[in-house]
Amino acid sequence: MMAMFAYSNHNAIRRKHLMLKKIAIMSLAAIAMALPAHAQDLTSMSWDQIVAQAKTEGQVNWFHWYFQDRFREQIKAFEAETGIKVTIPDGSHDANFNKLLAEKDRAEGDIDVLSLTGADLKKLDVQNFLYGPIKQTLPEGAKLRYEIDGGDSKGYAPAFWGNQMCIAYNPDRIKESDLPRTLEQFEAFFEKNPGEFGFNASSAGGGSGPGFIEGVTRALVPGVDYTDGTVKPEVLAKFGPSWEWFKKHKDQYVVTASNADSITRLTSGEFMMVTTFEDFLAGFQKKGEVPTTFKVYVPDFGMPRGGNVVSIPANAKHKAAALVLINWLTSGKTQTAFSRDFGAAPQNPDADTSATLISDADRGKGFTRAARPLGDEIPKEFMKNVLQQ
Repeated sequence: MMAMFAYSNHNAIRRKHLMLKKIAIMSLAAIAMALPAHAQDLTSMSWDQIVAQAKTEGQVNWFHWYFQDRFREQIKAFEAETGIKVTIPDGSHDANFNKLLAEKDRAEGDIDVLSLTGADLKKLDVQNFLYGPIKQTLPEGAKLRYEIDGGDSKGYAPAFWGNQMCIAYNPDRIKESDLPRTLEQFEAFFEKNPGEFGFNASSAGGGSGPGFIEGVTRALVPGVDYTDGTVKPEVLAKFGPSWEWFKKHKDQYVVTASNADSITRLTSGEFMMVTTFEDFLAGFQKKGEVPTTFKVYVPDFGMPRGGNVVSIPANAKHKAAALVLINWLTSGKTQTAFSRDFGAAPQNPDADTSATLISDADRGKGFTRAARPLGDEIPKEFMKNVLQQ
């Protein structure tokens, strides 16, 4: 009798244990469902699951500093496709970058997607500040670029925007066959057409003029490691041949106030040619402020190219929505649209480049600008050794 009682008691205890275990499992499942989206491990989810999660989040804050009004229009296509609301706040590059730094230790930051430059990537420990690496998570992650303008995101931030410094010209005033492409041809052009070529010298006015200065300097002074940004007196002393070249033709070219000033004066007919950025000129043409007949090219000695990446802060609140937005921004379809509508250089190899202002052959002449602070010092040395002489 005692044995039967003990057996019955054992079964009751076992049933109670199983019931408690079932309740615990159900409770854990309920807790998991109640967890905010950013607390879930996106790396263990399929892309379809990430998209579903992104739609549940329903919103994403993209901190981006240029063409903001135009991007707000462009992004409506993404919102229509996904149902995810995108907010692009007003703010400068520096303000956005400083906000990332200031919010690092917050459990959740305000930034879901952040545009960065190559120079920004050099300043950041991406593993501590950014979520990822996302190269393996994005459906097309393997074909995208993660290095831009000398900065390496290590798979955390793909490039979505490319720009190329170049020379814009008015084909009504100079034929393509007469364009100067080598240093020798530029000298001949200066002598034959004094005052017909303009470029800005200070980086504060935009980088295209300094990019031309750097292109000439690299051609005349090849024996310098331009990837080493250290400023050394012995390196600066090597740039003498470049300054002599510019001083020789000082009265035959015009130094303008800025990129915008150069384009304005090209439009007015003052110049045959000026330095610019491909996307900068395309933006003016799109708004009808510059003739669409103006064309661009890259000289044989090259000019710098750059661009930007998009990243997700480590403490972003809407990480799934951020991934879906980044996938859209870097897709071949969107990159084709950016090329057509903004003049940006496509960063996805599947993008159609037929609408770009610069030919594929000329694009291959671009190079990564000199690392800072040396890259910033070159135009300063030009002003000191050429303009102030």
